[in-house]
Amino acid sequence: MNHLLGALAKVHTAVVFRDQAPKEEPDGNVRALAIRDLVAGKPLRWHELPRLHVQERHLSHCLQRGDVVIPSRGDYYKAWLFEGADDPVFPVGQLNVIRPNPQLDARYLVWHLNEPSTQKRISLLLTGTTIKALTKATLLSLEVEVPPMPKQRQIAELDQTTQEIVAIRHRLNEIDRTEIAYVTRQALRGGAAHA
Repeated sequence: MNHLLGALAKVHTAVVFRDQAPKEEPDGNVRALAIRDLVAGKPLRWHELPRLHVQERHLSHCLQRGDVVIPSRGDYYKAWLFEGADDPVFPVGQLNVIRPNPQLDARYLVWHLNEPSTQKRISLLLTGTTIKALTKATLLSLEVEVPPMPKQRQIAELDQTTQEIVAIRHRLNEIDRTEIAYVTRQALRGGAAHA
């Protein structure tokens, strides 16, 4: 059964700082999540995000466990699930945050939004000529297929397994690159080039 996303979730945009955006600080009170982190092509590691210091009044805009984050500008509209982090995570820039109601599993929603057919529908709804935009109003009017909760959870579990496999493959590629770089440096120094 299809429903409008606006009937299944609340959507809000990241805080826009009109005067001066917060700057990176090593002892900031939040981690900053930006579009570049979502479209980087590698698994998102919350503890590697830069730290910012934001005013107390903005802390209520930090992500909550189960929030779905999707870019609101650019060429890619991949959705991500926030499952929690050790530090508060503050969305900055052009991001939409979707907070699903209890009748919609957040991980299922991420899977649904990232499905090629949904991505195609999103691309047809974008506004703007030079820089494309996925507005809050567009998201609220997006139709979402909502199967019964057991089916949503089954799909969500399969998607989680897929994401874990992707993360493992990425980590193995990182290890391979590190090992090759080490062997290459050893060869340049005249040492034995054994893996």
